[in-house]
This record gives sequence, C-alpha cells and structure tokens, in this order.
Amino acid sequence: MTEPLNATKLEFSQDFKIFLDTSFFSELRDYKINYQKLGSDVIELPGSNINISKRTITLSKNSFDSGSIITGSLLNFNTIEEFKQLDKVKYIKECALNEKTKFNFFNVISFADLKKYNLVYWINIPVLKVKGLEFGITFTDTKDVEVPEEYYNSNFIHTAHDSIFINSSLIEHSESKIVVPNLVKTYLINEILLQKPCVDYYLYFVEEKSVINCGKVSAKYNNNKVEMPPFSFKDVAVSGWEKNNENRLIPKFINFSTLLDPIELNKQNVNLNLQLMKWRIKPDLKLDQIASQKILILGAGTLGCYVARCLLGWGIYDITFVDHGTVSHSNPVRQSLFGYDDIGKPKAKTASESLKKIYPLCNSQYVDLKIPMVGHIDSIDKETFEILQRVIQKSDVVFLLMDSREARWLPTLISKAENKTVINAAIGFDSYVVMKHGDMDKAAEHGCYYCSDIVAPQDSLSNKTLDQMCTVTRPGCAMLASSTAVELLVSHIQEESLSYNQVRSDLNQFTSVTNVIKSYKHCSACSNNVVDAYKTDCWSFVSKALSDSKFLEDVCGLTQEHLEAQKILESMEDMFI
Repeated sequence: MTEPLNATKLEFSQDFKIFLDTSFFSELRDYKINYQKLGSDVIELPGSNINISKRTITLSKNSFDSGSIITGSLLNFNTIEEFKQLDKVKYIKECALNEKTKFNFFNVISFADLKKYNLVYWINIPVLKVKGLEFGITFTDTKDVEVPEEYYNSNFIHTAHDSIFINSSLIEHSESKIVVPNLVKTYLINEILLQKPCVDYYLYFVEEKSVINCGKVSAKYNNNKVEMPPFSFKDVAVSGWEKNNENRLIPKFINFSTLLDPIELNKQNVNLNLQLMKWRIKPDLKLDQIASQKILILGAGTLGCYVARCLLGWGIYDITFVDHGTVSHSNPVRQSLFGYDDIGKPKAKTASESLKKIYPLCNSQYVDLKIPMVGHIDSIDKETFEILQRVIQKSDVVFLLMDSREARWLPTLISKAENKTVINAAIGFDSYVVMKHGDMDKAAEHGCYYCSDIVAPQDSLSNKTLDQMCTVTRPGCAMLASSTAVELLVSHIQEESLSYNQVRSDLNQFTSVTNVIKSYKHCSACSNNVVDAYKTDCWSFVSKALSDSKFLEDVCGLTQEHLEAQKILESMEDMFI
C-alpha cells in the first residue's frame, strides 16, 4: 500500500556538530611531520566517528585510519596567514562540486602550531541550494520490496566498503516539506543530481539486512518534469560552515597544551627540532639510527656533562655515566649537570639523575667506579676491571672524557677488542683535541689516542702541582670540545665520508685542523699484539700491563723499536767522531 506525497521543496537539516579529541592533534602533528614532511596537501580522514542519530562527528586519532564509510578531508596550512587568506566561499564550493572531493562528507581547514600546540580550525559540511528544485516521493510500508539490480550499480546505491546504511526515520516529511540530513544530502545531491541528472530518481533506505522503506522519487526543476540542466558555480549557492558556540561564522581555537599528557607533550616537543631538520634541511638524516645508540660516558666532569646535554639534543637517551669522584665547590659553574646543592654528592649518580630531571624519558644509568690506570697500584682490581668490561660490552659508543691520560688506556684496549666506537676528547688551556677510533670494521686504518706515542702510558698524576691537578682551561673550551665530539659521532653514524678521524682546535687563533691519525703497529693500546694478548690472557695480561708499563712496551714492540732507534743514533755518532 502506498501513500503519495505531493511534490515539495527539499530542505536540509541543521549542520552536524563537530567534536575534537586531544588525540586528533597528536596524530595530525605526527602525520604532518613524518608523512607529509611538512607539506600542505589535502589529507583524507576516512575513519571519523559519525553518529547520525545525534548528528555529531568526532575527530580523533582514528580519523586518519580507514574504517568509516563516510570520509572527510583536512587542509592544514603551515602559517596562520595562509589560513586567513583562503577564499572560504570558493573553497566550500570546490568541496561541494569538485570531482576529487565529492565523496567527502565534511571538510576541515586548519592551522596547527606544532610548537605551541594550538589549533585554529573551521569545518564545513557543504549544503547545495538549487532554486526551483522540488521532489515528489511515494512511500510504501512493505519491507519485502527488492531493490532492482541496476540501482546497485548506480552512483547512489553502493556495494562493498562504499555501502551506506541509513535508517528511514532520519527523514522528516510532512505535507509541506521533506527534510533530509546532510549525510543523505551528500549522496543525494553530489551523486545523483550533479553527476547523473535525469527525470526519475529512486532512493532506497537500507538498514543492515532489510529494506525498511522504498520510495519512488521524482524530481522537478522549475515545475517542469524535464532533464535538469548542467550546474556551474553561478547556478548553485553553497553554505555549510560550522558556527561557533555564539552562533557566529568564525573559526574555532583550541590550546591542546593544557589537555595533553605532560610527558607526551615533552617528548614530542623535544624531537620537533630534529624532525624539522630531517624534512626541511637533511632528508637523509638517520634519526632512528642515531637515537638507538647506547652511550657510555667515562668521566662525569666538565666534558662528560656537556657531552650528555648535546646527546639529548640529538635524541640519544640511553646514557650511562662512569665516575668515582664527588661534586666539588668549583664544579657547578663549569659542569652543567650539577648545582650548588649537589656539592659532596657522587658525580656519576648526580649526573644521571640530572639528565632524568631535564628529560624524564631519558634512560640514564650510572656506575660508581674508579677506572684502573697504568702505574696506579691502588686502582688495579679484578672486580673493577670486570665491571668496566661489562659496561663497555653493553654499549655502542664509548666516550673517553677523563682527566688523566693513563685512565684512557684500559677502556681504549677493551673497546678495540669489543669493536666499539670510541670518541676521545681532551682539553688544554686554549686548545682541544677530539678523536674517533676503536671500531675495526669501519675504520681499520684509523689510529687511537695512543698511536702517536713512542712510549706506553705511565703515571702522570703523582707529585702534581695545584694547576696541574686541575684542568685549567678557558671556560668555552670544554663546550666546544664536547659539541665537536658529539657531532663527530653523528657524522660517523650517518656514514658521512670523513677522511679524517681527529680534530684539533686552537682558541687563541680560533682555528681548527683535521688530521688522519693512522694505526701504529706498535701502539700500546690498539696494536694487534696488545689486543691478541688481552683476548688470550684477559685479566692476567691487564694486571701486568697496569702494574708495569715496561711490560706493556715489551708486548706491543716499543721496546724493540727503542733498541733499533738507539742503534741508529749510535751509528750516527760514530759518523761524526
């Protein structure tokens, strides 16, 4: 049984209300940086949560994932000026009529301040208003009406993932008007009237498995039941910009910084500079590879503190400190991880805790350890050696930043044997030197800190004066040396073609030179004889070498070199007698 409804004007219900979840901004930020690479192309939003009965749309993290039959689009500008200058009238018409956007139910324009976590946005659900357009619908109560197969292949009835299930109760009809929600409008107007103008239209409302109502729809244009003419911009009026809470047609503004998890907010902001570098300056920057490095810092003094801070800036958060000293009164003004209240506290522990205060997600650890040194009997201990050996084995990169030369010998040897990258930094009054060595696979020809020596390291700390015991240096020298050391490491990780492995700088002349320090076959720390002896006898060899530098010279071959050099000198003396 059918009930005819006379031809009446077609009207549309009120716009849907839009709600933004905090996760939407976080996902937009990630998408903008990592996928769009700070571009401004239109982003599809295929997974937005739409409640048709309540006429609401919720934008969240899920909006960026497929999962909804109703899609939207997002045009996010890089500057607020671009957002303001957009021709809003022209844009909403393009959204309603453009072939590329005809399947979008809603459209968002926005400016996202990724640093301050502010979002300025405006959403439209286009409504086409065609003068003279009327519809007549004949409704039926039967649920057994089959939809003809040809209509499943039309532009309105879709199958598979494009299928649309709409309850007929959403259509309000009376003798004077037919009110259709905007959701239906999108398919009715865009899909039928604009794309397939003709005389008769059939509209089927389907809910899951059964046909609720079937109605034959006839269209009239200016009271003439004839084929509708083509539309153009001038023929069609478009509205649909969402009004704010005061019922005004202006954009909305949200500050998400107060709504997001503080730790997550901190994490995203910390990495922002790195991401901007990658997508704007250096697209081949290996941020993940850099961030994955496990760093061991031997020496939590001036150099160690500055190196750790610089590593944080590069997104490296797995940092372990090794030191046995305590914070003195002179330290806080020169060592950036200590304050006045830290005086008397263990350096390694305090430095590690300070990093976590600076960046809570930092995986910083510490080991209170006095590194065994050549010529210092009191430091020679098997347990201490084994602890040092383990922490080096667990690391990818070892920074040698201790005060004394002899303290660097054992870590250099272990790192060479374990094939670890070593970054060495040392400072003087107005100069510094930074070196990269250790990893045999990547730079077999590069020598270590000791490859330029003709003697084994010895005790250099006994009987020192006050100025010799302290690292007397220009305040800026340690900063420059530390930053150079970290940047040398990053270049190494990036596999940049650096022909040199040493940087020497003179602050008096403000000059820097790069050198290639080649491996020395009789080096007391990294030569094959020494490394082989270490791998064979391990602690037995180490204890002898630490106790007696002469023994070390015998193993590495320096003793024989000295004898041959002496013979040459003696022969030269005979020539002048």
